Amino acid sequence: DALTIYVDKEVLKFPLTVRQWQKGDYFFPFGMRGKKKLSKFFKDEKLSIIDKENMWLLCSEKDVVWVINRRADERFRVTENTKQILKITLK
Repeated sequence: DALTIYVDKEVLKFPLTVRQWQKGDYFFPFGMRGKKKLSKFFKDEKLSIIDKENMWLLCSEKDVVWVINRRADERFRVTENTKQILKITLK
């Protein structure tokens, strides 16, 4: 479900914010190693200019937690060491 993610609550820094992406933003795509600039990610996803302009991010301080409706960040994933799981749903 692209509208829901599960993250390790203890890794997050509150308050979480929602903002539009900005040039130079990067994240660590879930399931991949290393970081990726959002501009490159959007190009790989073949998003139009309008789609890019309408892309929103869920952030913990300056770190991207979720490219909303697209992909979560690996750094906030649930692991076997996770004690508290936070479910985030977009409605």
